[in-house]
Formats: sequence, C-alpha cells, structure tokens
Amino acid sequence: MVEIRLPLDIESLEIISQSTDTQGSIIFEVRSKKSHSTCHKCGKAATKRYGKAPKLKIKHLPILDTPVFLVIRPIRYECEHCDDHPTTTEQYDWCDRRSSITKGLEKYIMRNLIHSTIQDVSRKDGVSYETVESALDRQVNQEVDWSDYDNLATLGIDEISMKKGYQDFVTIVSARPESGPLSVIAVLPNRLKATVLAFFLSIPKVLRSTVKTVCTDMYDGFVQAATEVFGAGAVVLDRYHVAKLYREPLDALRTKEMEHLKAELPGEEYAKLAGMIWILRKKHECLSDADKTTLKALYKHSPKLKSAHGHALRLTHIFNTKTNRKAAVAKLNRWITRVRKSGVTCFNKFIKTLLKYKSGIANYFKARKNSGFVEGLNNKIKVAKRRCYGLLKTTSLFQRLQLDLIGFVKYA
Repeated sequence: MVEIRLPLDIESLEIISQSTDTQGSIIFEVRSKKSHSTCHKCGKAATKRYGKAPKLKIKHLPILDTPVFLVIRPIRYECEHCDDHPTTTEQYDWCDRRSSITKGLEKYIMRNLIHSTIQDVSRKDGVSYETVESALDRQVNQEVDWSDYDNLATLGIDEISMKKGYQDFVTIVSARPESGPLSVIAVLPNRLKATVLAFFLSIPKVLRSTVKTVCTDMYDGFVQAATEVFGAGAVVLDRYHVAKLYREPLDALRTKEMEHLKAELPGEEYAKLAGMIWILRKKHECLSDADKTTLKALYKHSPKLKSAHGHALRLTHIFNTKTNRKAAVAKLNRWITRVRKSGVTCFNKFIKTLLKYKSGIANYFKARKNSGFVEGLNNKIKVAKRRCYGLLKTTSLFQRLQLDLIGFVKYA
C-alpha cells in the first residue's frame, strides 16, 4: 500500500509518530507546541512544568473514510504566582475539556446532522449517541444569540402542535433579515400573549428598532403582542389566511347548491357540472375553455352561487393588484358595501372578521409582505418532527431548526 503523508490541520500540534491500529484506524501521536497554560486559580500564565497527565485518545476528522485518532499526553504546569502553587493541566483550543472528539470533528458531525437524526449520524461517524448530542449542545445554542444579528427586518409568528390532535402548542418566531438566511429566533413553550410579549420585549432595543414588519395570522395573542411592541403599522395579517376565510363560505355554499341541483336536475345535466370544486378555486385567467363552459352552466342553474363567486373573484383581484394602502382600504370598503347590497349572506361572518382586522390586513399593501416564509418553515418543522420521531423539548426543536436553516452556511 502506498503511504500518504498529510500535514496535520491543527497548527498548535506537532506529530511525533504515525501508526495504524488493529482496526485499521490511523493513530497520530502528537504533542502541543504551547509552553504554558492558564492557571485555573488566578488566571495568569503558568510556565513551570510539573509532570504529565495520563494519555488522551481523541477522535479527529477521518482521512479517506478511515477513522483518525490523536494521542496526546497533556503537560501539567505549576503556577508560580499563587502562594500554594497549584498545578493546572494544559487545555487545548482544538478540543473541549473532557470531550472525546476534536472541534474539527464536531463541525463535521454538525454538517452530517443537517436534515438527519442523531442516531443516524452516530452510526455513520462511529461515535456514541451521547457524543453527538454533546457536540450539538456545544456547537448550537439552545436560545438565540443576538450578537449574530445586525437587523431583523421581517418577523414571522405562528404556532405549531407538538403532539397529534392539535395539542401542546408552541410558538415559532422567525426572522428574515434584509441580508442573510431565514432563521428561527425563538421556540416559545406556549402561545399565550404574555409569553410572546415577554419575548418581544427581551429583544435588544437596537435590534427591536430594525423590525419593519411582523407577519402573523389572526390569532389575537400574536396580533396584540406585536402591536404593543412594534406598533399597529408594522403588523401584517397574512393575505392567504384572509383568502382561506372567504373561500370557506364559498365552498359551503357550493356544497349546499350542488346538493340542491343534484336533487333537481336530470342525471345527465348534473354530470356536466363535474369538478366544480376545483373550477371555483382557480383564477379566472387560468380556466380552460371546458372549465368556462362548465362554469357557465353552473351560473345558469345557480344565480346565488354565481353572485358569491363573483364577489370572491373581485376580492382576490383586490389583493392581486398592486396598489397603496389607502386605495386598498377604499376598495375593501366598496367590496363590503357591494356584498351587503347584493343580498348574498354567506360572507357575513367573514365581513365581521374583515372589519375587525382591517388595519392589519390593509398593511399588506404597504410592501406586499406575507407569511409565505412562515408556512414554508412550518413544513420543515413537520418534516423534522417526523424524521426525529418527535421533538418534545423546545430547546431541542430550536437547535434542530437552527441547524437545518443555517447549518450549511455556518459549517461550510
């Protein structure tokens, strides 16, 4: 076999010897180039050697898929500054105290852990489950480190259920800075207004002033907490949640009308209305000629559904049209007036919601911000929960989301 010699990637160490053990692992016997250690008592430099500690065997980055171990015998130093002359064993910048792996291997493990599980990485990298877990705790904070941010720009708030059956909700707060990747800045243990408010107030004032938009759904706890801290003008209620609210009554009316038509129309005529659920949900410009023919037939048999569908299309058009906030509010008011005059009652509940949250809904038209990035993050959370067979602790969920979102940037 050809012998390959590579320089060690840790500058503070020098290689004494190189060998291979019975398992085929590469063993480097090394020593430190340092000539002192920091006294654990007074914090000053201890330079007088006082024996050696037992040998340490620390796993390092693999070479050509072969495990690599560093064997080192730490030097003990006696402090001449302290009266009782305590001894201190030298510590290394390439390995944490009592760790069985180097920091270089820890970062390698973090890359492997992105979109994976601790159990899988443990098996692939040949280290224990506890070692991977400890490396994760050292490398990824369990809560946000504000020094990593110089601005927050856009925040997103949403809740997610930690258990089946929509139980045990936690609140996910994410940030989308003006430059840099999307990241999670908090996983809160519940969705109470007081909890969310306390977190917002814990954001350093300098960073808090950089928040321009807070995207959320219509949950009052989120809306009120964001309004108190960032002001009503910053709170944007997601347009897609709004769309869901006015499409639900349209769907309910469609179901009711189709049942009525099924009882009234001959089977052959009713069959022409097949697939109406999807046709009513499409944008008008996306309809095929066949869809338009089917829709025309439905309009003929159900003027009530025609009117309701027309109102829903007009509201969608308002949100799809680029306009300023003032003009958008005027259009929404005209839409409400038109619906009330038409006699269509299926939107009555939605109109009450629209009037209650009109300010936050209208803020969408300032910069057309929405919660699309929040919904995308929710999908990542669901995948992570399935992949890890559940993440029951908020700190664990925070770490795994941080790793999945910015791991490739941090550990590249």
